[in-house]
Amino acid sequence: MTCVTELHPGAGQARRTARRLAQSNWLGANGAAGLLLAAALGLGFAWWLYGYPMLRGSSPFWWRDNADITQYLAGFNAYVHEPWHWPLLRLNSLNTPDGTLATFLDTVPLYAAMLKLVHPGAGYWNPYGMWIALCFTLQGVGAWWICREARVRSWAALGALALLLASFPALTFRISHTSLMSQWLLVFALAVYLRSARLGRIALGSWALLLVGGFYINIYLFVMASAIFAADVLRQLLRAPSVPAVGRPAWRAPLLAPVIVYGLLFASMWITMLPLPPGAGGRDWGFGHYSMNLLAPLHGGALLQFPHPIAHDGQGEGYNYLGVFLLALTAFVVRLRGQRDPVFWRRHGALLAVLVLMALYAMSNVVYLGNAQLFSLNLPVSLEGVTATFRSSGRFFWPVGYAIVVFTVLGAARHLRWPQATVLLAAVAALQLWDLREHHDRVRATAAQAGGHAIDPARWDAFLGPGVKALQHYPPFRCGDTSASKALLPVMAYAVQHGYPLSTGYIARASKACDNHGAEIARLPASVAVAFEKRAYPLLQDAERMMGANATCTDMDIVYLCRRNGTNLIQNTP
Repeated sequence: MTCVTELHPGAGQARRTARRLAQSNWLGANGAAGLLLAAALGLGFAWWLYGYPMLRGSSPFWWRDNADITQYLAGFNAYVHEPWHWPLLRLNSLNTPDGTLATFLDTVPLYAAMLKLVHPGAGYWNPYGMWIALCFTLQGVGAWWICREARVRSWAALGALALLLASFPALTFRISHTSLMSQWLLVFALAVYLRSARLGRIALGSWALLLVGGFYINIYLFVMASAIFAADVLRQLLRAPSVPAVGRPAWRAPLLAPVIVYGLLFASMWITMLPLPPGAGGRDWGFGHYSMNLLAPLHGGALLQFPHPIAHDGQGEGYNYLGVFLLALTAFVVRLRGQRDPVFWRRHGALLAVLVLMALYAMSNVVYLGNAQLFSLNLPVSLEGVTATFRSSGRFFWPVGYAIVVFTVLGAARHLRWPQATVLLAAVAALQLWDLREHHDRVRATAAQAGGHAIDPARWDAFLGPGVKALQHYPPFRCGDTSASKALLPVMAYAVQHGYPLSTGYIARASKACDNHGAEIARLPASVAVAFEKRAYPLLQDAERMMGANATCTDMDIVYLCRRNGTNLIQNTP
């Protein structure tokens, strides 16, 4: 070996250089060390903000039976404890006899299906603390991926971007809506967009994995990520030469990309979802109400506050504070980009147009500045299918906010000298956290909620007895005006915990007949008990009349609970 090295000294030098380069890449901001740091920053921020019990899934926040999280836990446990059905996301124990899909229960279906393969047997358990921890970790991973694709090798940029993405106010605000905390999908979408720009072609494999997987995580986030994909396709089409070179036309690959991606998605739906259960696909009211206020990006921090930041409670869905210090740096970077990279906006014009459209949709057709309505638009009836499906339009500003964060950090890192960029980015990240301290206090207060239980399981168990095998609930979801938290959600949680099939549930896109319930109840077998909401059936006699003769009803506080006589061998003691 010595002889070979002496005869060929250049070979040894080349190997040493290659080893140094490999070590440098591994230890660099774009290497494994950078990935570990960014992931740790994301997870560490979640731990700092929420605490370990929240991420472990054991805090009292998770175990209420009358909150949105009740739907997730009940839906998840109903799904994982049933045998597999076809299609794979189907479950039969809720919304009987039609059944429903895990998709319509906000279970994060991809996550739920993976856990169903390995779930630890019986028991009512909570996997969503782990999901939140994973989401914040992936926010950090997304920061690393963005820096890698943009070829920004600055540790300061990586650290600032990871912290800004993890502390993104519209993310941390969403603690009560677990599936909507999967906003790493939007960060990854921006990373894939940058990957396409680096490769000079659409990163088809990355888009296919992200969008097909994202569809089975959250439909809102899937649509937002699809909009960024559309911008990528449009950018590639606009940059295609008007006169093609020899071979395939330059426009062919960009047009084939969405056909392939959504073709794969549609094919997967025949395994996971299709055909849809009867009654699926219902539309909801709320577009124009669950919107973003024009003040939303500016209101939410400790430094700048407005006396009337929203017009009504529905605009809480449009909470989109970005941070005044971040926006100040954004304005500086816009000016800097104009001087150093004047064709930047032309290169990314397609993405800019898509982001503007999403911002307009976020404001909806009824636009407010504070509590003042500026104007409203009468939209064509043809758009009702979109607006009824995606009624919470205020959420559609999220990709805009994430794009602003990414643009600002990368622009500062790329166009400033590294000492200036390091100081500036560190200062903005620190000031952002300072400005959000009151926001973080509110988030912690939300996570500390420990509401009581609306149902006393011992009383219900004693009344129902061993002869009851299923529950009916009237009126079905969407047929009454009682808030689901008042009766339906607690009954749904109790039914799943005790293995009772339930006739309805707090289920998106599901509807049932709202009349002829008397005839339906008369046909029920003796093994089915019935819960009547008090707002629809104010008196115990109303429930008894619906049940007919040979039935016993009792007041269970949130509902009147009835069973056929002879089905309970245990005496009830209210």
